[in-house]
Amino acid sequence: MQNKLWIRNRQIGRIAIALIVFFAVMLLPPVAQALVRCSYCEYVVADDAMFCPKCLRKLQWPIVPARSRSARVVVRTGTDAFIRHPHASVRLYRADRNSGGDVTGHIGSWGGPTTLRYLIRFDIPKAFAMAGVDINTFKVTRVLLKLCIDDAGKHNGLPIRIYPLTRPFQPGSGIVGVREKSIDGCDWYYSAPLLTWHREGGDYADKPDAVAILGEAGASETIIDITELIKFRFDEFAATGIWNDPGMIIMRDPARYRYFGYVTIHSLKAGCLNQSVRSPELFIH
Repeated sequence: MQNKLWIRNRQIGRIAIALIVFFAVMLLPPVAQALVRCSYCEYVVADDAMFCPKCLRKLQWPIVPARSRSARVVVRTGTDAFIRHPHASVRLYRADRNSGGDVTGHIGSWGGPTTLRYLIRFDIPKAFAMAGVDINTFKVTRVLLKLCIDDAGKHNGLPIRIYPLTRPFQPGSGIVGVREKSIDGCDWYYSAPLLTWHREGGDYADKPDAVAILGEAGASETIIDITELIKFRFDEFAATGIWNDPGMIIMRDPARYRYFGYVTIHSLKAGCLNQSVRSPELFIH
């Protein structure tokens, strides 16, 4: 009889402990979620948010694709925009009003030698922080830019030249295929709303520069050596202690006047397909 009573009391004790633990957990205050600011519009979002609820831009990769090349730091995030001269506009869609919301866009010639241009600024300090590499002491030896072609095989290759921008641009949400004008970003005449370029089509320095051929022989991607352009930014950073990188501008090589046409590339908004990265990547060695 005493054994049965002891067993029953033991069972009751276990149930009581379980109930106490359950209610204690239920009554605990919720764990505060870490908050960060959107790098595009400064809106406060959860640190694990995939998209900003305000500007709808992608904040991080839903999956992490495998590296297509090895490097000390791989940069996959930033801002970009396709701009075009009014001579290269599509009248139905007013394509000259485009300001940066496209998944793909054109680089090259249409209605003029360099009327289709691409602006891109990689978030290099953020990539270094995520990789755990000290940007203050890092010595650049080589930097490669990868661009993925969307219309491989349609052209024999587009000669391009890349220059460092001297003035930042504001990416917008405008899309070529939408007739309504979006005034929240850059275009051929404005680096941002109400801020005109000093040089129409983008303010850039003539040196340093880099040359390449996009989509040569129908290639689906092009690897471009832009070491001098990125070393230029690191040298400025070492001299001033301030990271100042307005980005790069990519256009048809103006020195090669005989070529006409354009190539379609994927933008930073393209992300990845399965485990294959389609958006531009920067490989820093």
